[in-house]
Amino acid sequence: MSDDTLPEPERLPLTPDELKKRNLEPFAPFYRAPPADSYADPTTPYDLRPGPSPLQSPSPFLRKPLGPPGPGGRPPGDRLKIEAPVLNGAADRADEIHTAFAKPAAALEAPAKMVSAAMAGWESADAIRAAHRQWEQQAGTVAGWLAHIAESLRAGARDYTKTDAAIEDAFRGVRTRRSLVDDL
Repeated sequence: MSDDTLPEPERLPLTPDELKKRNLEPFAPFYRAPPADSYADPTTPYDLRPGPSPLQSPSPFLRKPLGPPGPGGRPPGDRLKIEAPVLNGAADRADEIHTAFAKPAAALEAPAKMVSAAMAGWESADAIRAAHRQWEQQAGTVAGWLAHIAESLRAGARDYTKTDAAIEDAFRGVRTRRSLVDDL
């Protein structure tokens, strides 16, 4: 790698905390983080059994509601909302952290090469090269997560803006009728 970049992975692994919370540590290599603009749960198991044919499936009107209510017993639609500028500001801070972390983390390449070259023929030289490769891989994952977090925050801000605009658009044609009680 060059002195100012890190090898960010194509697909980010799930965080160790997320794997532990869901008791998925032995299966860590099989779970990856979803794209930044996705709201899908990456730990939802896939049903690999063939499903019923469309003629055998029950009517969608007879199906039970999907899943339990949201956190705290609230309905799933009753969620926390944060203003788009707050999300964009947090994304900017994540970008600043990414920049502040990535350059110094990547700058260790030249010293590692210099030390391993000076110790050529020693087992320590191989160990230093291996440690540096591992450092770059781990630091690249951290840098990838920081970029992913910033991108996710911006995607959330865009979604709020789109939703607000769509709702405003939908209500443009609605006229409110005055109530007879208003004048009393």
